[in-house]
Parts: sequence; structure tokens; C-alpha cells
Amino acid sequence: MRWLPWLSLAAFSSLWLAHWPIFPLVLDPYYHLLIARQVAEAGGPIVYEWWQYAPIGRFHLYPPFLHLLLAGFLKLGIPAITTIRIASVVLLPALLLSLWLVMRRLLGPSIALASLWVGMVPFSFHLHSVITMAATLSLIEWLWLMDALEHGRILAAGLLLALLCYTHLGLPWIVLVTIGICGCLRPDCWKRWLRASWGLLLVVPWWWHLWSHRMSLVPFPRDENRMVELMPLVYLAAAVGVWRCWVGKGAFRWLPACWLGFSLLAFEYRYRWLSGEGLFAVILLAGVGVDWLAGCLAACGQRLRIAPSQRSGRDDRLTSRETGNGGQNSGKQLLWAGAIVGLLLCSGTLAFEEDHLRWRWPDSGLAHLAGIRGVQEKDLDQGLYTPVMERLIRVVSEQTQPLEILWSNAPYVLGLIAAVVGRPMSSAMLNEVRPERAFDSVAAAHWIVWFKFDQPPELSLLKQIQRYPLRRVYEEDLAIVFRQESPIQPAHPPQAILPVGMAFGILGVVLGLVVWDLRMGAPQRYTQGASMTDISLCRKNVGYEGIP
Repeated sequence: MRWLPWLSLAAFSSLWLAHWPIFPLVLDPYYHLLIARQVAEAGGPIVYEWWQYAPIGRFHLYPPFLHLLLAGFLKLGIPAITTIRIASVVLLPALLLSLWLVMRRLLGPSIALASLWVGMVPFSFHLHSVITMAATLSLIEWLWLMDALEHGRILAAGLLLALLCYTHLGLPWIVLVTIGICGCLRPDCWKRWLRASWGLLLVVPWWWHLWSHRMSLVPFPRDENRMVELMPLVYLAAAVGVWRCWVGKGAFRWLPACWLGFSLLAFEYRYRWLSGEGLFAVILLAGVGVDWLAGCLAACGQRLRIAPSQRSGRDDRLTSRETGNGGQNSGKQLLWAGAIVGLLLCSGTLAFEEDHLRWRWPDSGLAHLAGIRGVQEKDLDQGLYTPVMERLIRVVSEQTQPLEILWSNAPYVLGLIAAVVGRPMSSAMLNEVRPERAFDSVAAAHWIVWFKFDQPPELSLLKQIQRYPLRRVYEEDLAIVFRQESPIQPAHPPQAILPVGMAFGILGVVLGLVVWDLRMGAPQRYTQGASMTDISLCRKNVGYEGIP
């Protein structure tokens, strides 16, 4: 049993690594990489973005932790595209590893393994995890925060709570709601958990920055909500897990509380609730459900093999020789858990796309990663760093100077080019943050990269050429590159508010203290509820009280 989680994780990671050539996926990684380039150029974290909406810029309102990590790779001389590919390859396996380690500490190895296996099933969750990198990093921090709170490690809990706020804008509030819900279910833990709130004091400077520039945030329609995917069998297993967690009490209560906390996403982020971050809580619950079902099936199988004559006149009690030892029972439960997860892997997905309902089968992570015939490629399972894009990037790199500004009719595609080459852009990704003041973004650009996509009439190439003095420099099937002849102000170099060495020093101290405190609080035994999936209790729950 000990080697099985590592073998499972290694096999999944190998299949995931095989996706290396198509990383980074669309679209968010391009934004994170461009911010990381600015952090590396500035020599430390930034609070003002000069390389989007250049030369005007805008306030930087995205938390710095992920960008600091990416900038560290860049400062080591690792190429930009390799840096973002490393992050794409590492983050999802790191999340699954943390899931297994934390669930093992909280609920025992059996549930931990079942949760790990269920986490390898939904491919939509895998894609979303590698696209929304900061959210994935936040989920890793949330798992360890849950562990720290459960075992009373106040130092680690406070630091992880602060680190979570410096990683993502929205998930910290979901986590706080989850802690509150779990506290209502377990009133005896309130005082202990409240002490961990000291970590929020470390976030006051960042929150003050966000509050001071809150007017820069603007509402933005969520097109992703038109694409939702559900794996019915995973949700069915999660429904069983909800019941088992309610009966189990103790640390089990974290999982339904987590699902209720993530339900806040349902109001504005339906896709993320059902197919993204919110699916993570469903995976945890489904792991509990799968483990309990496997225990019940193993108990039933054991019962059916025992003839009534073997039990007559013995007060319905069996010797250990007749029932088998605990290792055998554990092995049978493990086989049943594998069979149930295999059924999940063979299940299909209900996809809601553009108001149409479609059934996709097969559609599990294994089916996609192993390249099983008949699998339908997902819209998000694609990258833009193709040989054609490489040629265009090489042209832009050779023709432009470091602080010359780019503009494009496809901002996110341009974002990939700008991030790899290290150039500012007068258009922008992450449109929720507006520029400091209105300006003509096309007139502010030295270079125009016009992609030959279908465009509405108001963005036609002819109108752009007529309005601005553009000279065609390069053209191919993908795009046309223009040079603007009028004199243009160059972009402002990025500016750091903290030296990068000091930033990494603080980060190293924080992570070191977290690891130290968690190791000091390593549980000697699993917390209450871990034995609820023991085969003997499963037998009792299915009505076989006479079997020990």
C-alpha cells in the first residue's frame, strides 16, 4: 500500500509531462509570464504595471507570490517559455501530492489514496488547474492550512493564511467562509482557529493597496460560464461522501464545509464552481465516498464467502483464520476502490456549451492523457506556442527594441509574444483592471501585430490603416506586422518596491517556518474519523453486525 500512491502519482505525472510541447495553455499563463518578466526586469515585486496599457500603465492589483516564483526562474537565466512550461508541468502534480499527504494526515491512508485517484479523473479540472495557476497554488496552500488548523499549528496556520492572501484575490474569502462554516459544525474548535487569524495582520499592507485603487477594478463578463462540464458519477460518489462525512464528524467536517464555501462561486463563476476550483471540494468528498463504498463491497464479499454452517452454534462470531487478517481485508478494499475509480475513469461527461447539452465519452483524464481513440479534444487543451508562432516571435524580437510598445487586435495572443520577447504592450490582458487614464492604445504603439482572425467591422484592418501611418514590415498566414511611422513615446521601465533578494529572503523564512511548525505538529495517529472506513465498521453499516 505504501508504494501505490507514489506509483500512481508518478504514472500520472509522466503522462502529464508528455503534454510539455503544447504548454502553456490558453490564456492566463501568458498574463502571469508577462508580469513575471516585469518583476524580473524591475528587480523585485511591483505595484504598478508599466508594460500593459503602455506607456500610461495601470495599478497592479494581482497578488505577487506566483509572479515572484516565476521571476525567480527568469533571474536564473531560464528562458521565458521554459519557465512557464515548468510551472505548467509541476503545479497539478504538486496539488495532487499535497492532496494525498494532507488527507493521509487528516483521515488516514485509505481515504487519501481514494482521493488521489479521484483527483486523476476529471480532465476539465486538470486543464483549469494549469490555466489558473494562482488558484492552483492557492489550493495547495489551503490544503496545508486545513492541516495546520486541524492539528493546532497556529504559527503555520497564520503564515499560510497570509500567504494565501498574497497568492489569489478571491480564494482567501472562500477559505475564510469555509473555516467559519466548519467552526459552526465544530464549536469546540473556534477558539483554537481564531488564534490563527493573526496572519491577517501581515496582509494589511496589501489590502490597503487594493482598497486605495479599488476604483481601477471594473466588471467584466465571464464568457467561460457558457462552458460547463460535469462528470455525473464523480458527483454521485461525492454525494455518498457528504453523508459519510456527516456521520464521521471530526476532521471529516472540513470537506462538506469546503464544498459550501466554494459554492460562493455559483453566483458569478458558474464554470469555476462546477468544473474548476469548486470541483476540488467535490473530488475530496468523492474520495471519501469511494473509500466507504469499497469498504462496504469488501465486507459484503467477505460475508458471502462464509457458509451459514460455519457460523452455527458459535454465537455468530468468527475466528481470525475464517475471516482473514486485516491485511487481506485492506487489500480487498483496495481492489474495490480501484474498481470504482476505474468505473469513474470509464465514465463520460455532460458538457453544456453555448446553451447546448452534449455527452462526451470517454472524457476522463486518463483517456485524454493516454490518447485513447475517440476522445474529443477540448477547446482549452491547446497551446499557441506553435512553429508558426515561433517564427512570428523571432521576427518581433529582431525588429523591435526593448522599450518599444506593441499593440494587437488579439491581446492575449500578443501577451504570449510580449512575455517571451520581453516587450511592453499598449493593449492588455486581464481587462478587469483599467488604465490609469484613457488613451489611444493604437496611436501609442510602435508596432502593430494584426492577426488574421475574423473581426467585427469596427476592428477591420482597412480602418486601422486609414487612421494611422502604418508601414507593412512582415506578413505570413498568421499575422501582419506594421511599423508606425510617427514618433512614439517609449514605455516606462518597471519599478520594484522591494529588492528581489529581500523578497525571496522573506519568502524563504515564511516557508521554512511553515514546514518546521507542521513537522513539529505531525500527528502520531490519524484524527478522529479515520477508522470510519474500516471494514469492520463498514460491515456494521451494511447490516452485518455479527462479523468482527
